[in-house]
Amino acid sequence: MKSILSFNKIPALAPWLLVLGLGLHASVVQAQNVLIGSLVVSQVQTVYVQEGQTVKAGQKLMDLDDARYRAKTELLQAKVTLANAQLQDAQIELDQALDLFDRTVTSRRTLDAAKLAHLKAKAESQIAQADLKMHQAWAKYVYIRAPISGKISKIFAPVGSTVFQENSPLVELAP
Repeated sequence: MKSILSFNKIPALAPWLLVLGLGLHASVVQAQNVLIGSLVVSQVQTVYVQEGQTVKAGQKLMDLDDARYRAKTELLQAKVTLANAQLQDAQIELDQALDLFDRTVTSRRTLDAAKLAHLKAKAESQIAQADLKMHQAWAKYVYIRAPISGKISKIFAPVGSTVFQENSPLVELAP
């Protein structure tokens, strides 16, 4: 029996859809290179890889200057600390207002004001924590890691280069 397909006539690198017997399909897909960029304006501080090097997903590729990122992180952490202290103070005031109200020493209005101040302090604490988390999510644009395993095809931004356009390619990675 003679085979219908002659595999030696199919170019090795072309993406072809092969029809094998019984209606089974297989495809050879040409993988595309991945361009890795950043959304922050900064300067390349450290490059951990070289062109041609094989990397694993999650491996550190480069760091951008993180001085502004770290400073803002410290500022937001201080705001979280302040908001939490204000929340604790509001809790003390609320506990005192509840105690005085239960002993009929103070009015309902004073108790309601303490409850409202506590609610406001709680919301401000949550906002400060959310701001910090949102800022920390930007770390992936300051500390560049490989999104997939592959081989470094090209490094567009050597140490000292300034990244000034949003999502400018820094590294090209071939899967």
